[in-house]
Amino acid sequence: MLKIKKSFSVLLLSLLSLLCFSQENLNQKLVSLNGEWEMGFGRKYTSKVNVPGIHNDPAKISNEVLWYKKEIKLPLGKWTNATIQLKGARFKPQVYINGEFVEEKEGGMAPVFFQLNNKNIKPGNTITLEIALASLKNVSPTDASYTPQADQWRSDVSSSLWDGVELNLHGKVSIERVIPFINYNAQNVSFKFDLNGETNFKGKALLQIFDNKGKILITQSKFISGNRDSVNVITKGILKSWGPKAPNLYRVQLTLFDNKNQLMDRYKIPFGIKKFEIRNKKFYLNNEPLVAKGGTVVWHRWVRSKEGRELGYDSAWFKRNIIQLSKDHGANYLRFHLGLPPEKFLDMCDELGLVVQYEWNFFHGMPASEESLLIQYKSWLDLAMRHPSVSLIHPYNETVGDQLKTVWAALDKLLPDYPALVLEDRDVIHIHKYWWSMFENLGLYYDDANVFPKAIMADEFGGNYLNENGDLGGYPSLKESFLRFLGRKNTKAERLEFQAESNARVAEYWRRIGAAGFAPFCALGSYEDGNTWFLGPLKDGKPKPVWDALTASFSPLSVSIDLWDKNFEPNQAIRLPIYLFNDEAKSNMLAVAITVEDTTGKVVLKENLKSEVSAFNKKVIQVSLNLPGVNGDYIIKAELLNRPPEIKYPVISKWKIHVFKAKIPENIKNVIVGISQKEEELKHFLNHLNIKTVDLSNPSANLLLTSKADWDEFANGNTLFSGVLENSISKGKSVVMLDVGDRPLGQGYPKNAGDLGPLQGVASVYNPKVNVYQLFNGVSLKFKETAEPESYIHPDRLNNALWHNLPDDYTRIWNGLRGGLIVPAADMEFKGLSADAFVTQWKLRGAEEQKVKTAPYYAYELQGFYEFSMLPNNETIKKKLKDKIYFLVQDAPSLSTSLNLNTPVLITDLNKNYLDSKNGLADSFIPLANSAKNLTQTPVALIGFGKGKGKLIVSQLLTSGRLAKGYGEDGFYGIRYDEAAVQYVLNMMSLAIK
Repeated sequence: MLKIKKSFSVLLLSLLSLLCFSQENLNQKLVSLNGEWEMGFGRKYTSKVNVPGIHNDPAKISNEVLWYKKEIKLPLGKWTNATIQLKGARFKPQVYINGEFVEEKEGGMAPVFFQLNNKNIKPGNTITLEIALASLKNVSPTDASYTPQADQWRSDVSSSLWDGVELNLHGKVSIERVIPFINYNAQNVSFKFDLNGETNFKGKALLQIFDNKGKILITQSKFISGNRDSVNVITKGILKSWGPKAPNLYRVQLTLFDNKNQLMDRYKIPFGIKKFEIRNKKFYLNNEPLVAKGGTVVWHRWVRSKEGRELGYDSAWFKRNIIQLSKDHGANYLRFHLGLPPEKFLDMCDELGLVVQYEWNFFHGMPASEESLLIQYKSWLDLAMRHPSVSLIHPYNETVGDQLKTVWAALDKLLPDYPALVLEDRDVIHIHKYWWSMFENLGLYYDDANVFPKAIMADEFGGNYLNENGDLGGYPSLKESFLRFLGRKNTKAERLEFQAESNARVAEYWRRIGAAGFAPFCALGSYEDGNTWFLGPLKDGKPKPVWDALTASFSPLSVSIDLWDKNFEPNQAIRLPIYLFNDEAKSNMLAVAITVEDTTGKVVLKENLKSEVSAFNKKVIQVSLNLPGVNGDYIIKAELLNRPPEIKYPVISKWKIHVFKAKIPENIKNVIVGISQKEEELKHFLNHLNIKTVDLSNPSANLLLTSKADWDEFANGNTLFSGVLENSISKGKSVVMLDVGDRPLGQGYPKNAGDLGPLQGVASVYNPKVNVYQLFNGVSLKFKETAEPESYIHPDRLNNALWHNLPDDYTRIWNGLRGGLIVPAADMEFKGLSADAFVTQWKLRGAEEQKVKTAPYYAYELQGFYEFSMLPNNETIKKKLKDKIYFLVQDAPSLSTSLNLNTPVLITDLNKNYLDSKNGLADSFIPLANSAKNLTQTPVALIGFGKGKGKLIVSQLLTSGRLAKGYGEDGFYGIRYDEAAVQYVLNMMSLAIK
């Protein structure tokens, strides 16, 4: 044993002295080639540019090969070989030395290495290095760096040296990679390495670990044989763990000598002691729970803009406005979506402490060959091993089907050479539910993350993209979605508030139910998709309100209000669930102030609480509040008073509410309302308001009111019901029908218990259920199942009568049901209308009135989208609709579960139906409310039957259970009394008898 120790000491001293000697003689040198290069297409050099950079229009695919050229004076020394690393070179880079072709390789998304086997590569020589990059149009989709077709319209598609260029001058053998295998519990590391060059190489390896000041902390050496080996070190008591709170970062240097003690190569990597894994469906970092919380940067989309091209390489800007701003708000994570950023941004995450989600650029499909994946995934994973921040590995995005067999065939061959990794799909379910934004209604389908079979990472939501002015971004579906949620008229302030609220509230929801992590989308994207979370000139870094709103979801110590109800009575007593979070390793006493503020910011109610929360835990406290007695808009806030010192912004969870008491319109105070005996809720609703009621068939009634129980009986075949309604209308009595039609409530209410539904899109409706109900006088109601219910309704463009005494936003989320649903997942259409009423209904969907009346005119409908034409079988129009659906599926593949590309286009002959409607008894049709994307649905409408006849108001709104206390449902999401719903029904009654 003494001889072995003596031998090792001699070897170590020998290597250290050799290292000093070889450094003096420059046996190995790493040369950065960043800086000024010549550039031009077709090998005609027309400009000088700084590398790295995006040097041509990122929105255009070039027609020619892009060339770069640089003259290099090779340093003196005893080096014999050279390898050039192109850290980011799209696409299919070729390398030339003094005009002579060296090699071409696939790729460019991950680093590409070229061994420069050329007679001119000698110490002291001056060479001309040229790099040729192919146009994307000449790149095969089987190349793993091919920009996906689905992303080309919103991402950088230019050719460029988008990351750095390095020249490594070394001996006959070089180090290909170094991969740390960390045994965290035992506190030792095996640094495994591969060599390029002689397969029977014999020599010595010296491994050193330095602190951030250059002090050597660990030194280890060994004799090696062959082109693959390892050096093992003990780190216990010497190195500290790496993590977001304490990003202890070291530098590892592996130096290689041959058996003649000649320096061959030197390889350096940043290094941190870290263990990232999953236990019990949670992330664990260094044996402690970690909830991954942060934002998303889509670097290759961001640089599509002029500002992105400039700031995409600005280290100071990125550090200040993304990494530090994220940490100041409490984030511990950053997702680099759809490809690598420049490596220096990974270095920043290592140094400043953000856990990274690391992604390849596959998007809605993976056409690459296994051979290409084996090469490029290897380079990509090797780079990941250089960075302790990299934790979640994401080899593709929103890709399903047989193509994944190719991905996993490649990964299964590569992964044995790497330490245990946390990978998408295999280990983590990545949930993309764009609730309350451009694709989906407010969902809230799940109560506990444990219902999922694996850990969940909710890394895409919040898609309410706004540009630097607070206006809609360039994403094509934004207009229809903002119409859905904010109606036809909205201000910059309202849009920014909605963006902030939708991101923050859904983020807090995922945290409350126990998701392993979550990341709203996105902090930096392109104008076409994502925009940014900044206002004004991007260089100024002025955050949008969404940053501050997310602090409560990001902060390690935090508070969250679990409240979705909006409408409350004056002086109402409520029990407010307050979640307290402690993501730190010690127990903490959390002090929270709960306030109710009016629109001026005045605090009208305040309660304080203190509660100790154990380490890595959460607690729910029910706080009793008596709400203000004055009608108005208020904000309930819960603020953490003793936020952690590293959190620089207030930790506030908030929810806007309305304190409101319905008012009976003057014209119905003395009305006598006919209701059926089975409608107990209607009876209590009206009696509570001192409105007289009689039986439905009583002749003294001057208004009839029906609801769900009546409709259910009618739908089951009770013809007496329709007879009573027809008779009343013919005698001049008006009828208001509530809760009509089919009542599907969407994915949040599955038919089969435990059915989680699609996790990257809305529920599928391939063959929608359609029911037609004959009312009377030829009038019928058709209900076609839709993918989603609705939580928002808005006044029709021409009629806001139902919003009397009711501000517009009081019909945006009602009390109870998941997402505060107001309209079921069924589109209501009226049949048997008069010609004019028919035209009115179709104008709402975009038809031109004059063409409906005077010429052949056809409506084309697909999945709720409409186009119109004078031709009966217009293939161009059909293609336009198909392309629209195809775009949505390509753009958001999650929607492929709800938008069926094989559904036939439905064609309606509008002119013929118009002529046929001239005998219809219903002579007018007045839309009263609009809902859904583009506001194309009419959930409430008034039908007139002419002079002397009564009116009919038909509503499919979910009012049953909300009109009288005691008729709702139990449970957190049970439907319950809502004062705004009461006012809305009173307004229907008032309009009916005007």
